[in-house]
Amino acid sequence: MAMSSFAGVSIVGGGGSPPQDASATMAVKYNGYHLLVVNGYSRIKDRPNGAHIASRHFRVGGYRWVIECYPNGKESDHDGNISFYLVLDQGNVRNPMMVQYEFSFVVDQAQNSDSSWLTGAKETLAFCSRSVAFAHSYPCSMERKMFEKSKYLKNDSFTLRCDVIINKVVSITDADVAVPANSMLVAPHIQQDIADLLKSGVGADVTFQVGDVKCAAHRCVLAARSAVFKAQLFGPMKEGTTTSVIHVNDMEEQVFKLLLDFIYGDSVPEMETEEEDVMWQHLLVAADRYDLPRLKLICEQELCDYCFNTSTVANILALAEQHRCRRLKKACLEFLNSPANLQEVMVVDGLDHLISSCPSVLKELIAKLASLNFDVDTADSAESDLLLLEVPESDMHQHLSSLLQSEERTDVTFEVGGETFSAHKCVLAARSAVFRADLFGPIKNTNTDGVIRIHDMESKVFKLLLTFIYDDCWPQMKEEKIGDGADADVMWQQLLVAADRYGLERLKLMCETMLCRYINTTTVVDILKLAEEHHCRELKENCLNFLDFPAHLQDVMAAGGLEQLRSSCPSVLIDLIAKLASLKHDT
Repeated sequence: MAMSSFAGVSIVGGGGSPPQDASATMAVKYNGYHLLVVNGYSRIKDRPNGAHIASRHFRVGGYRWVIECYPNGKESDHDGNISFYLVLDQGNVRNPMMVQYEFSFVVDQAQNSDSSWLTGAKETLAFCSRSVAFAHSYPCSMERKMFEKSKYLKNDSFTLRCDVIINKVVSITDADVAVPANSMLVAPHIQQDIADLLKSGVGADVTFQVGDVKCAAHRCVLAARSAVFKAQLFGPMKEGTTTSVIHVNDMEEQVFKLLLDFIYGDSVPEMETEEEDVMWQHLLVAADRYDLPRLKLICEQELCDYCFNTSTVANILALAEQHRCRRLKKACLEFLNSPANLQEVMVVDGLDHLISSCPSVLKELIAKLASLNFDVDTADSAESDLLLLEVPESDMHQHLSSLLQSEERTDVTFEVGGETFSAHKCVLAARSAVFRADLFGPIKNTNTDGVIRIHDMESKVFKLLLTFIYDDCWPQMKEEKIGDGADADVMWQQLLVAADRYGLERLKLMCETMLCRYINTTTVVDILKLAEEHHCRELKENCLNFLDFPAHLQDVMAAGGLEQLRSSCPSVLIDLIAKLASLKHDT
């Protein structure tokens, strides 16, 4: 299993020229793993067949997952086995996606893991939402008697690891591009880069006081993500300077931290609290206050799916009414359609709270209850409607791209090829370790005029580089109007050099992938030299494969290509000889 990023832990205690106008796709790999830690196995092992405990939910590839553990199996034919399942835990995934997963037990403090005694530990399966088809994995099982004598169970505790790999096919916006079918890019990671910027505090220029806690942040990031913060920090009534502190009232410290985590990372981290429903309610209020509609939808979805019951539904319904959460409000009303649920809410005086806070929703509740007498299919249709809410994909790249295009609140200027470009130090530092060293390191650029001059790079190439740093998207060569006699393959080569120079591995892989499409007898020598000099393994392999073909090799030799390689990059000739020798042997 490939190296995965950590996705969380749950602790249970006591419980050629490209064709024109062709649509293009790219396989992108997302991976992560989650740890389920069970302390007190003896207290769960006697649960009956079909009963389970579950991890906290975690996210990989933008999807929400959970691990279920059945101490005596889920199905009757698994009684006597301990079984584990990976479950897709959201209701808006209608198209099946292929997922590779692997269960294993952590066996030592170095986090080494082992799955040799597990049955069904590693599989590839199509997942989609429960309402559509299959949300559960195949069972991963082990006989309980064997498990209880194994090295996996120590001091009445065990740790299960679940690795998840998702290969998603995504469209590429450049209409000129036809990407090789076997190419694989790393997943976009602009969210992680910006989230790490918050944690590091590098370049922070504003401080918030929330309760007894001070939180450092970056004005341009806040303004790009929230119109409210933009007005607060840069409008005519702006608050705070680089030395003053902005006080945030009527909000808990943990809620504001979660709010900042979302602004920077476009996701909500796991909540370390027993009253998770209360925190989601507070976070929804904060999202509405700072005009973060995607975060508001996430809160709404979480409250709909997990957080309301007969004790909480009245408060959540009032919240939904006050903050215009249509889907959440409808879910609450549907929950109260059940006579049993309604009776329990009335027993705890939940309706009294609605009378004092939101009397208007009582009329809707009465109308909903009355409609049940005339439309027996109401519940089914409502359930279908409730599944229609979908949280949109991350829009952080759009916000940062707009920030670059507006040139507002920039604090650094570059001069490249006679043109000037304005940017934001904190964004550059977040995305590139090289820019971070240049801008904030001990030998940072200290030009007296405040302009950083970059030599040996064309302005068009730097503009493409800068655009990628802000939007993390496929470079739009067509929009750049290459012209001036420059060929597209040359521009991709120059962009690859720039990406390598500034440590932008994802952009470098994009360039490598594109250049694979431009390999021909005229370009292969230059591209092969580039691949060797910048350690582009896949690009180099494609060039060597092209030269495997006798007609291609003869054309290149006739044009003096091998002589160029001999003088400038002789090491690749050895690789080429090895390739040709292996081909001859195979034939």
